[in-house]
Amino acid sequence: MEAARMTGSPVRPANPEDADKLLRLRVAAFDGTQLTDDWWETFRNDMRDRLGTDPDLLAFVVPAPDGTLASCAIGIVYRCYRGPTHPAGQWARIHTVATHPAHRRHGHARAVTTTLVHTLRQRGCDPIELRATKAGTPLYRSLGFDLVDNYMTLRSGATGILDTPISPKTSP
Repeated sequence: MEAARMTGSPVRPANPEDADKLLRLRVAAFDGTQLTDDWWETFRNDMRDRLGTDPDLLAFVVPAPDGTLASCAIGIVYRCYRGPTHPAGQWARIHTVATHPAHRRHGHARAVTTTLVHTLRQRGCDPIELRATKAGTPLYRSLGFDLVDNYMTLRSGATGILDTPISPKTSP
């Protein structure tokens, strides 16, 4: 936990008992976006089921003095084929970095993010990516993240070529 020593923030791995606290902290990061009950339940259950048992889900937290969480960083390891851009055959995405407004400007986001990045690097993840908010961009740049080409996403329900049935081709 090198980051914790550097900032003085008491970083620790999240555990299943943190699921509700992670949920509240993560929702705070959505800046008032209304979330469905299904989303709340799905996230909470996923965290309870996977934290501490799924080696590909990593989360680090800074506890607050009142028993809540001051800050968290959540990342997921993905497996892929080995190649020049993925030498270890895996990469990672940081899905959430959130700090409660009452605990901002104390180095907690830096501590949890640095701890998560160090852990992902130790696991061999290369690259590590995230989507930065405007507020988070200076922190991530200071940690060495660069803006790289935007990527596009195909979601279920999209219309296009995938709506056309594929007919088997015969070989000559």
